[in-house]
Amino acid sequence: MYVVTYSKALPYSIFFFFVWGAYDMLLRLAGLGAEIRAVRRGTWALKLMNLTHHVLITPLALLSMWQDPVIRQLYACFGCDEAAVLMNRAPSSPSAARALTPITIGYFTADLLLLSQWQLTKSSKTERYVMLLHHIASMVVWPAAVYFDWVARYVLIMLSYESTSLLLTLLWIISAAGYKQSLIYGVTGLLFTGLFFVLRMVGAVPQILAMARAPPWSERLMTEAQPNGIHPLAWLWCQSLILPHVMNLFWGASRHTKNISTIRSA
Repeated sequence: MYVVTYSKALPYSIFFFFVWGAYDMLLRLAGLGAEIRAVRRGTWALKLMNLTHHVLITPLALLSMWQDPVIRQLYACFGCDEAAVLMNRAPSSPSAARALTPITIGYFTADLLLLSQWQLTKSSKTERYVMLLHHIASMVVWPAAVYFDWVARYVLIMLSYESTSLLLTLLWIISAAGYKQSLIYGVTGLLFTGLFFVLRMVGAVPQILAMARAPPWSERLMTEAQPNGIHPLAWLWCQSLILPHVMNLFWGASRHTKNISTIRSA
């Protein structure tokens, strides 16, 4: 499963690595030095590469979710029993998950190869370690979900979360460019907060309810779906589906605390 998925992801890894290089070269040709507003040029190029991925994946993932009848049912019935079973495996597999997952895994690979350009600060190290865990866990778990068509629709929902990453990257660019006090920064921040709350936190409730009603890590359900089971580590990989929601809770609480501190200081 990993050979198949990563062979599909490899061209995208190369593509995004070259996208980073192209942005770095364009910034250099524009006469910008090794640092731009106290941030390395390579980091600016990395953020532009991040933005390219998010702009590409976000509309495709959101559209695919809307077109998928099982995911629509999941949210419409709020994680009911029928939708819960189908979210594990439905008669028709989600082709969008098979198509989009290698793109994002390729992007994650390029992002990790460019770890030296992340430019960590003391205040952002914890969040960056969380992001590192997110990348690695996704690269381990998602290929199995898509290859065996077991919980692949949960992966498709996670791909839609790149919409909030798009806004977060825009916030970084606006702030680093010196416009943190501008109206556009405030509007983008509100959009990010609202979308994060609706998509990642409120939207997590039907998913968690569905996993509680039809646990994808249940040996009984896996055996019913496939007599010999899904794959040896399916029980563990499926339990890791809870991890993104825990990380989102951590991130949401962290951002909320920072926002409260900002309001109090103002």
